[in-house]
Amino acid sequence: MSGRLTRTFRMSATLGALLIIMVGAGHFAPPAHAESIRAQQWYLDAWKIDDVWKTTRGAGVTVAVVDSGVDATHLDLVGQTLPSLNTAGDQDGHGTAMASLIVGQGQAGGGQGAFGIAPGAKVLPFRTNPAPVGGIDQPSLAEGVRLAADSPAKVINLSVGSNINTPALKDAVTYALGKGKLLIAASGNTPNNQDNTPVYPAAYPGVLSVSAVNRDGEPANNSVRGSWTSLAAPGQEIASACVSQTHYCVGTGSSSATALTSGVAALVWSVHPDWTANQVIRRLLDTANRPNEPIPSDAFGYGIVSPRKALAATDTPGPADVNPLVGVRGDKPAPSAPAGTAPSAPSAAASAPPSATAPPAAATAPKSDDDSLLVPILVGTIAAAALVAGAAVITTRRRRARESAHRQAVAPPWPTPPPPTYHPGGSPYDQR
Repeated sequence: MSGRLTRTFRMSATLGALLIIMVGAGHFAPPAHAESIRAQQWYLDAWKIDDVWKTTRGAGVTVAVVDSGVDATHLDLVGQTLPSLNTAGDQDGHGTAMASLIVGQGQAGGGQGAFGIAPGAKVLPFRTNPAPVGGIDQPSLAEGVRLAADSPAKVINLSVGSNINTPALKDAVTYALGKGKLLIAASGNTPNNQDNTPVYPAAYPGVLSVSAVNRDGEPANNSVRGSWTSLAAPGQEIASACVSQTHYCVGTGSSSATALTSGVAALVWSVHPDWTANQVIRRLLDTANRPNEPIPSDAFGYGIVSPRKALAATDTPGPADVNPLVGVRGDKPAPSAPAGTAPSAPSAAASAPPSATAPPAAATAPKSDDDSLLVPILVGTIAAAALVAGAAVITTRRRRARESAHRQAVAPPWPTPPPPTYHPGGSPYDQR
């Protein structure tokens, strides 16, 4: 069977490419003035990352990134990757972007480059095989998950997804969970928020599935809604390192949200090294900022990840041997309720887990989980250049998935973002 897995992050390209799947392109106007890369990382400010780093920067934790590889020579990632299957570098830049969101040290531009959430942690890259037309095949992805499961990494970042459910990938995920790993996967992306078909590996029981939200705390413009969603995190207009000529890109999608959440998990595990993956999951769920709607929510799961609240909490994280993502609402959790509140009861339909054996009908089109529009940033005085759209997919042949791409070069160094529109009562990222 030929199923496709797509990356949940869309990347910009320096050269034109024929699209496999087209996902709406974004347009970015040249900025009125130049700003540093760090200044464009709005999510770090929303999360008050400087306060977080007073407690921990993630030292002692390794995050496996099963992806296209990582460019270990990127200035913001020098010294941040551990040797594994990354000898050939990054095939298309997706893995480099994800790694920078997790462990980037912002060393470029006099310390104003791309910072990750956990710059004290390390990344262990597992590079999968590319498909001829772009993408990652299921066997290659499954092998990467198994290799990561046997590695010293505590967290496995999976910024990929597909609506095709295969036994090989399911078995690899089960194997990794049995080894005590925390698997964090992208919930998916689709144009106009219209597709709610389960996405794998995110929908497998025990996997922490992350959706993307924008700077206002609302679902990203290509967010997928579904009962498999566990949490939400920033995923729209996300700045990161990449392998374009400019070395930096900006994009939208659940791939970015997944990587940022992996970074937060590394922070929590750094402070609590004796915890299990189950306890780290519980802490993230219990301290998430709740949306202005009943939880669990198909768009937000149990809320938006909050690094500060996760690190400040002092309550017990639950039993070490119970994965809170199994058994409720499509095998998703019922976290501890904040004082004076209670999670809404799951409906009978919502609590039915997605099929773990039968793939979707053949007529079901592969989901484009390509998440972000990665837009390379030019550092010269060139005005807006060519826009290239491309969608990358993972096939069950012998090669690996890459995500769809919309690339646009912009004037130095990239567009000034609009100011955030805060919800009544303050920022959704700063709930008390």
